[in-house]
Amino acid sequence: MQKCSFCGSTVVVPSGMFGIGGPSPFGDINALTGKALKIAEITRLIADGKKIEAIKEFRETFGVGLAEAKNAVDALERGDGVDISGMQIRSSAPVSVTASRSNEPSPAGVVLRTIAILSVLGLLIGGVVVAGTYFFLNSKSTQIVMTEPSSPQNIPRAAAAEASDVEEILKFGGEGTGAGRFTDNREVAVDQQGNIYSGDYSGGRIQVFDQAGTFRTQWAVEDGDLLHGLLADRSGNIYVLHNRGVTKYEGLTGKKLAASADDNCNGIAMMLDGRVACTARKNIFIYDANLKKVREFKNAAEAASSTFGFERIAVDGTGVMFMTDRTSKDIFKFSADGKFLTRIPTEVRSSNDVALDPAGNIYITDTSSIHIFSPDGRLLKKVKATQAFGMKFNDAGEMFVASRPYVIKQRISL
Repeated sequence: MQKCSFCGSTVVVPSGMFGIGGPSPFGDINALTGKALKIAEITRLIADGKKIEAIKEFRETFGVGLAEAKNAVDALERGDGVDISGMQIRSSAPVSVTASRSNEPSPAGVVLRTIAILSVLGLLIGGVVVAGTYFFLNSKSTQIVMTEPSSPQNIPRAAAAEASDVEEILKFGGEGTGAGRFTDNREVAVDQQGNIYSGDYSGGRIQVFDQAGTFRTQWAVEDGDLLHGLLADRSGNIYVLHNRGVTKYEGLTGKKLAASADDNCNGIAMMLDGRVACTARKNIFIYDANLKKVREFKNAAEAASSTFGFERIAVDGTGVMFMTDRTSKDIFKFSADGKFLTRIPTEVRSSNDVALDPAGNIYITDTSSIHIFSPDGRLLKKVKATQAFGMKFNDAGEMFVASRPYVIKQRISL
């Protein structure tokens, strides 16, 4: 029995996988691991309702056509197995730097056997079978071990407590397509004048509200329809991260002002000097206010031992960056000049967003709760939430959360 670092459950692992020395009877375990990890990542996208991204990820990973990728994702969505034995994984972030990927025997039976074991144990995530467990090779032997990402520091942890001192200041929205209503809003932003912005994940619709939550206007994103991030600068301009890059708009009119190159960004954060920080899997990019790239920190994910690269990002007033990745429960901390500092353990299994309040405390949403940590990583509080995705803070320390289909403004006492 081994603990799966993806879902946190205990699973049965064939004893043959734990031999010391010599080739594994199951073939190239490193190649199998990479495929299982990618399938697990793709099933998570499906469970999150990101089917288009799941198809794209499958195509990029296994080098297949659109129709084949769509059929495979449809099968995973139904809970069926997918034969990936003949597919070669295509990834810029190898699972292990010590194991060879050449001469890979067919591991389809092992993948299907693992799926069957998980099915028997009832380990379903969002109704989709997790297609693998996480294995890593020790660099000095061929012993296979189950492990979770390590942290270079041992940070004291406070016991999690449900907050009773959470003040809800404002709540507006609701299900629908009319003025002030949402179908799937996952992002929120607030400007210096108190205007509040929120948009649905698909469709490109951005709605604008005054500080009392009254609908003002709406406009549409021009260059893409999948919303991944929303920022407001101190001049009332809005930066939208969508599936084709980052675009800058006038907040109240939706007039397009500038656009970045398509750097495959996953998360963006506004810096106090008006620059925009972007995570692009293994890289970190910094844009100026007109979305011209001024700095780039390549292979940052590798420096932090992040397998799949970074997702969400928050930046404090000194330029220090805090990031999450797709599979780790840790927060990855980098200096303003792109140097890896440390990993902060959080125990948050599947985060949606990360943000910092004016005091530097770290907030993470995971749909049903908001976890709050001190700047040094001590767990301060856990707040119940409903469908909590993107969040932002104003200078007064008030928190705005895209809690679909609502936007909620709260004040939390720590």
